[in-house]
This record gives sequence, structure tokens and C-alpha cells, in this order.
Amino acid sequence: MSETLSARLWQELTGKEGRASADRPGMCLITSEELTEYLHLAAFKWAEERTHGIQIEELRDLDGGLMGYWARGHYALHHFREAANYYTSADERYDERYVLETASIRHEWWRTVPVSGEPGMVQYCSAEPKSRGAFAVTVTTVIEDRQIAASSRQIADHQRAEARGFANGLNWALRKLDQIDSAAGDRLLAQYREENKQERARV
Repeated sequence: MSETLSARLWQELTGKEGRASADRPGMCLITSEELTEYLHLAAFKWAEERTHGIQIEELRDLDGGLMGYWARGHYALHHFREAANYYTSADERYDERYVLETASIRHEWWRTVPVSGEPGMVQYCSAEPKSRGAFAVTVTTVIEDRQIAASSRQIADHQRAEARGFANGLNWALRKLDQIDSAAGDRLLAQYREENKQERARV
């Protein structure tokens, strides 16, 4: 796509009359200013095609942490994905800012609300579609989503490790009670099962 665009712009530049070189057939004469203008225009048009005209903005929490990206208006999800990745230049394999799937992108309606006690600061809140002050947005919270998923995995790992530790301790106590007082071991196991049953019922 960018090669075709570059060729078209170059043809427009060199296709004007009076460009032919008498000394060098097949070559065209251009000024350095024209070349600079061509390069700037080609870079702008190339970026415009990569972003599909979408102006990406960073979505941050009140503490300034990066949560994701958004843009005013409802856009095709795959176009927004390409624009966001062009904006960040994020690496697909190693960078958490990279938007991998369109499933993390959604269309919403927002409105701005002043932040209490922070003059000049506003926050974006959900709004009813086309209600007063509402505007359409395309948004992804891909970074926050990954952080939440990572925290959930850490919590689950901790809970599993805690459960394994408790089970190991219980099994050790039951083995010792079998040697000291088997009846006490049976009562301990029965009490554990009853408390575990009640705990699951509450959940």
C-alpha cells in the first residue's frame, strides 16, 4: 500500500512539464524544496493510511497509570487496532501495550465529569448513547486487562499454595494422631470436613 502511494506521489511530482533533462534522458529535474515537500507529504500520507485517520489518545487512571487507548468516534475494530499499534510502535511479542486482538476493543459512549478537588481535571464516565454531553468512543483497556489477569493469576497461585500447605499440615497431624490417639484423629478429620462443607455452602 505504501509503495503504491509513494509511486503515485512521485508520478505527480515528476509528471509536470519542463521536468525532462536534455543531458540525461529518462531523468527528471526537481528542486531540493520539492523533494523535501514530497518526502514530508509521502510520510504524512503513509501514516494516515496506517492510522485510517484515527486520532489515538492515551487512557490513564487518576494516578497517571496507563490503562489503554481511545479515540473519539466509533471505528472498525481492526482499523482501531492498527492505529493503536502504529501509535505505540509496540512489539507484538514483548510489549504489553500491543493490542493483539479486536476482542479487547469496544464501542462506548462517554461524557466528561470534573474531578472534585482537582481544578482543570476531568474524568470520562459512561453515558447513555446520544444523551446530552455524550460522545461516541472506541476504546481498549488492554494494559489494565492484562494487569488484572496477572494479579488474578498471582492470587490464585497464592491460594493454591496456601491450600497445599494447609493440607500437608493436616495430613502430618493426622499421621501423628494415628500413633498417639486415633480417636482424636478421627474427630479432627470429621471437624475439618464439617467446617469445609460449611465454608463451601457460604461460597
